[in-house]
Amino acid sequence: MPRISTLLLFTIGILFGTINAQDSQALTGYIVTKNNYHLTGAIGLIEHTQYGSMVEFINDFGTPYFLHPALIKGFVFFEGPAISAYESKYYRNTWMFLRLQYSGENISLLQTPETLVKYEWFNGNLVAHDKKIVQYWVELPGDRILPLKKLGFRRQMKRLMSDTAPRLSRLIGKKGYRFKDLYTILEAYDKECAKGKRRL
Repeated sequence: MPRISTLLLFTIGILFGTINAQDSQALTGYIVTKNNYHLTGAIGLIEHTQYGSMVEFINDFGTPYFLHPALIKGFVFFEGPAISAYESKYYRNTWMFLRLQYSGENISLLQTPETLVKYEWFNGNLVAHDKKIVQYWVELPGDRILPLKKLGFRRQMKRLMSDTAPRLSRLIGKKGYRFKDLYTILEAYDKECAKGKRRL
């Protein structure tokens, strides 16, 4: 597991807390600690930047904290009947909170927060610029995550599935098995892997 210094996390938390010390529309939810405890409260600002991710957690006493993904396993919040779950992930020296979009036994789909905030110094001031992004990730057994891009999707998915689901791999790129059919492909992959396990 990658290590990150407590001092660095504290400094990042102070930076985010200073920049974002504003009212946010917090939603009821909880964080999941490293030892799997659920701490209830509210989830406020979720921020994704060129430096990684942070989330604002307000505990049941009303105290706000800005948490780095290295400190918790993830968090959940509720919007009416809808439930949103984010998990802490590490990829190439960067910690991120990724939203869980599909969860299977053999493959999961996650998504980066849709707004990337880029911080830059300009004339002695720290200025934030928002940029809309769509970035998906697939997670395989062993906590291995890979970025999934629309460009090159066919080649990437074929390579990913060729050993464990060869029949499905040959269908990728054909009608009904393209990028827009991603959820269908993931469900089919889970079923194929389950069949293989039963045969063993």
